[in-house]
Amino acid sequence: MTQRSSKIGTSILGASAFVLAALTIIQAGKPPAFAETANSGGFGYSVATIRSGQGPNERPYELVYVVDSRGETLFIYYIENSTGQRMQLRQALSLPALFRQARGG
Repeated sequence: MTQRSSKIGTSILGASAFVLAALTIIQAGKPPAFAETANSGGFGYSVATIRSGQGPNERPYELVYVVDSRGETLFIYYIENSTGQRMQLRQALSLPALFRQARGG
């Protein structure tokens, strides 16, 4: 990997972190939501939830996206019942590989 491509990758990751932080600020001004919230937590982790479009309206199934900044990994969890206590890991993706693929490389 060249120094130039490393700087580009770092810039893309930095821009992604900025977008996640902006989403967190926007969400902070809204009342608490059942789903579709984001949090840029400490220790290098960011979390966002979204409804999957499945399940009953009063208890929709949800997806939880966790970004591990230190490990540069995106984890996607599935929650079948939002009041349940069980999450299933659906996918773990390398962020550098994901950005490389998005750039067509």
